[in-house]
Amino acid sequence: MHKGRGPRGVLVDEFQFAEGFDAPDRLAFGLAAGPLLAVVGAILTAYALVRSPVPAPVAMPLALFVVALAASLGWLRIAGRPGFDWAVFALRFALRFALRAHRPTFQLAAEPAPLDEVPIIPLFRETAGPPRNAQTHPAETAGRKGGARRLTFFSLKGGTGRSTLATELACLLASGSAPPGERAQPMRVALLDLDLRSPSVSVRLGMPHRTVLDFGLAPPGKRRLLDYMVRHRSGVHVLLGPAAPLSSEWPVNPALLREVLRELDIEGFDVVIMDLSAELSPLTTAALMCADDVFVLLTPTAGGIHDAYRTTESLRGLGLRHSLRYVINRARADTDVSEPIADLRGQILGEIPDDDSVVVAENHHRLVALESSGPAADALQRLARRLGRELRFPAAG
Repeated sequence: MHKGRGPRGVLVDEFQFAEGFDAPDRLAFGLAAGPLLAVVGAILTAYALVRSPVPAPVAMPLALFVVALAASLGWLRIAGRPGFDWAVFALRFALRFALRAHRPTFQLAAEPAPLDEVPIIPLFRETAGPPRNAQTHPAETAGRKGGARRLTFFSLKGGTGRSTLATELACLLASGSAPPGERAQPMRVALLDLDLRSPSVSVRLGMPHRTVLDFGLAPPGKRRLLDYMVRHRSGVHVLLGPAAPLSSEWPVNPALLREVLRELDIEGFDVVIMDLSAELSPLTTAALMCADDVFVLLTPTAGGIHDAYRTTESLRGLGLRHSLRYVINRARADTDVSEPIADLRGQILGEIPDDDSVVVAENHHRLVALESSGPAADALQRLARRLGRELRFPAAG
C-alpha cells in the first residue's frame, strides 16, 4: 500500500480504489467542492479586509484569522472527515435545535385523562394473532401489521464472515442474551440459509436436517414452512441450505423466497436474518430488495476495502442507499478504516476483532458468543444488544 495514482484507479491515502465509486470528488489541492469554495471565499474576504478602510492593526489579524479558519476547515480531518463536513453538521444541528426550542406548544383546556385510559401506541410492530401457546395453522392466523424485521449481512467477496455473523447474531437475539444485571426479552428469530452454492449454516450449528430444497420440492398446496425448519437450542428457527450446491434457480427462486417470508410474517416472527451468497444472483437480489437492513461486511485489508466500495456501488445501484450500514470484521488495533468509511458516507454499526476463538468454535460446531469467551464474543454480544434495542424500539435506533 502506497500513495499515488494508478492507470485504473485513484489512491486514497493508503488504499487504492477503482474509479467511479460514490465518493466526494477532489477538485483542486485535495479539496472537494464545499471546502474549496470555503477556502476561496475566505481568501477573497481576507483580501477585501486588507484593502478596506479598516485600520491595519485590526484588519490584518482579522484577515489572518479568516484564512486560518478556512484552511483548517478544508485540510484538517477529524475521524476521517474534513473539518468542513463537521462544521456543516454542527450548523444543521444548531438550526434544528433552535427550531425545536422555539416550536409553539399548546395546552389542553380539559384535565388530562388518567393513565389507565390513555391508549398506548406500541413502538414495535404488533402481532395480531392468537396467544403465544395457541397451535394454529398459518392460514388460520392473522398476519403481522408490519411483518418481521429482515436483516442480512452482505459482501461481494467470499470469506468475509457473512455466515458466521448471521448465525451468531440470530442465536443471540433468539436466546435473549444479556450482560449480568440486565434482562433481555428473547425474540422469535428465523435464520434462512439462502447461499445455494456454498451453504454453511448447518456446519456452523452442526445440525443436518431438512433444507430449503426439500421445502421447494414439496407440493405448494400442502407444505408448511415450520415443518421444514429446525429449532436450535438457542431458540432460533433455521431453514438450512441445500446439502449440495445448486446451479439452478429452481425450485429455490425469488417466488419461493417471497412465500417463505410471507409465512414467517404470518407465524409472527420478530426477526428474519438471511445468509446470502457472495453474488448478485436473482435469489440474492430478491432477498436484498426485501431486507429492511443490509449490513455490508468490511475487512480491514486493501482487498477488503476495495470490495466494500464495489459492494456499496452495486447495492446503491439497486436503490438500497438508505438501508446500508457497515460492520468491520476481523478488526485489528493497528488498522484504521475511518477514511474509507467517511468516503462512503457510511455508518459503522460494530467492530468484531480478529480472534482465534472464532475458528476454534467453528471447528467444534459451537457458537463463540454463547459458548465461548474472548474479544470476539464480547463484541458480538454488544452488537446483538444494539440490534435488539433498535428492533424493540425503532424510534431509538
